[in-house]
Amino acid sequence: MAITCPTCGRANDDDAGYCAGCGTGLPKRCASCGASLAPTAVFCQGCGSQVGTGGTRPAPPPYTPRRVEDTQIEPRPGRAGSAAGGAAASGAAAGGEPRSDPPPGSTPRRPSPGDAYAPPPVPPGPGARQAPPYGGPPSSGGAGTPRAPYGGASQGPPPVVPPPPTPSTPGGGARKGFPIWLIVLIVVALVAVAAAVALVVLRPGGEDGEKHTSASPSASASASPKQSASASPSPSPSTSPSAAAGFPMAATTGSKGNVLSTVSADGKVTRLSAPLGAQVYQVRWSPDGRRLACVAGAWDAAKLWLADVEAGSVSEVRISSPAVVSVDSVAWLSSTELLVAGYTVPPNFQGEVAELLLYDAETGEVGGPLQDGSGASLRGLSVSSSADGGRVAYVTYTDQKANAYDMWTATERLELLDRGAGTVTKLGSGKAYFDINARRFDEPLISPDGQAVIFRQAGSDVGTSYTVVDANGTTVMRSKELTFPAGYAWDPTGQRVVFTGHPADSGGGKDDYVVFYVWDMSAGGKPQRLVSYKKTMVQELSWSPDGTTIAFAEWDRKDWKTGTVYQLSASGGDAHSLVQKALSPAYRPSGTSP
Repeated sequence: MAITCPTCGRANDDDAGYCAGCGTGLPKRCASCGASLAPTAVFCQGCGSQVGTGGTRPAPPPYTPRRVEDTQIEPRPGRAGSAAGGAAASGAAAGGEPRSDPPPGSTPRRPSPGDAYAPPPVPPGPGARQAPPYGGPPSSGGAGTPRAPYGGASQGPPPVVPPPPTPSTPGGGARKGFPIWLIVLIVVALVAVAAAVALVVLRPGGEDGEKHTSASPSASASASPKQSASASPSPSPSTSPSAAAGFPMAATTGSKGNVLSTVSADGKVTRLSAPLGAQVYQVRWSPDGRRLACVAGAWDAAKLWLADVEAGSVSEVRISSPAVVSVDSVAWLSSTELLVAGYTVPPNFQGEVAELLLYDAETGEVGGPLQDGSGASLRGLSVSSSADGGRVAYVTYTDQKANAYDMWTATERLELLDRGAGTVTKLGSGKAYFDINARRFDEPLISPDGQAVIFRQAGSDVGTSYTVVDANGTTVMRSKELTFPAGYAWDPTGQRVVFTGHPADSGGGKDDYVVFYVWDMSAGGKPQRLVSYKKTMVQELSWSPDGTTIAFAEWDRKDWKTGTVYQLSASGGDAHSLVQKALSPAYRPSGTSP
């Protein structure tokens, strides 16, 4: 309570010695009960608290028994989100008094024999974090990661002293709780039951009323899009030969998936090259189906390869003016003109942009840089072109910066060039954090008619989200969050796009199922489920030139170096293997010879 100045009447703090208004000395009050104190008082006459030094402590006030119902226990919460908060909650649950964190710079109190027993924290099991399938390291941190106390070096928990033994009761011996093994067995059983219920009740249904379509592994009747929402995901796709006629395509084949090949409609493989490197990607057909382009190697030293399919020959493309030291991506603008995003300086981090060069596959010459209507040369990465080459989508970076810890960031933009009009439209912008591999616009893919672009947002973990924007930058398909991204493919009309991933709450376990989604430009709304498979990790997709079939590659989870290419109907149903030990399917354009 406040102390009122006897001179000017001003209210002062409880522990004030002088009035803040007039400076008059203030009478002393007990800090515990607020009673007035004599100037020489050592103990409060009201409550017995010591308020000075020396003297004899007065007798405490008479003891008054309190009823049980008058007693309340208010645990002190720890700091939100901290390890101390969790320890306080555990202590309260065990019947002990919760303790708050010690202040910075102090030495944590070691437990005494009278403290309540608290077992040391158990580190998370191997399922807590999963490494991405494409070889990236598992994410650090998470539950169970040792935290350094107040910025110091990471330390283990203090030694735990068990509580003193409980005295035996007459005639009954010491009381014992349930055995630890029985408690563990009960918890495991409850978790297993909960997981089974979630798999049966939650996973088969689509989000927000979506119908779940299951694909059967057998050659029996295909599942209908109207199938009941209670249907379960099917087992892995069938490895039986395709029951329907396929379509010719290109793929990377072999035990390491690094040989450029063609695959006929019946699954016959024709090798076009020897192994091209540790990794082959960006497999692209020329519009006339005569040539294949691909990129192989590490991202900072990747090479461009060009195949003459009719002649069955493959050669490395070396661009010397300007001197290209690594290739990021390629896109065909016509049957002879290839757009190449090439680095002229070895890249040190992912925020560096490449030159966009026009390469003539007939003459082997560089016709010049890609330019806008003003004649300005464009630079970027992840190039993608419409079917007629009239529009080009790409990603570019500016304002690259490194902080004191050499962590790079940059402003990232998704842009669209209309080559006929010479205009560049910004479809979106954001900030990229390269130290955690987080990018806003990853691998954009423009539709064949040039009216829309799909891209995914990349992060430091396996999570992702897919978004579609139109040629003006308007979002037409809102972000769909999934895990373990696997690319996407437009149908030949540019009206539908297919993409895959695992549910956002998936942990990447061996029994997780993959879902194929299809989104229709003309219908709008949310993407619709097409099919789903258990124990399947998709690598890449392609849509057949007649729009009836979707090809996809499933990773071999033993070593992630190769896989199996399957074909499924664009309306859902069964999926059948076309060729094993293969990745990166790419259908040959329509009207070209097999």
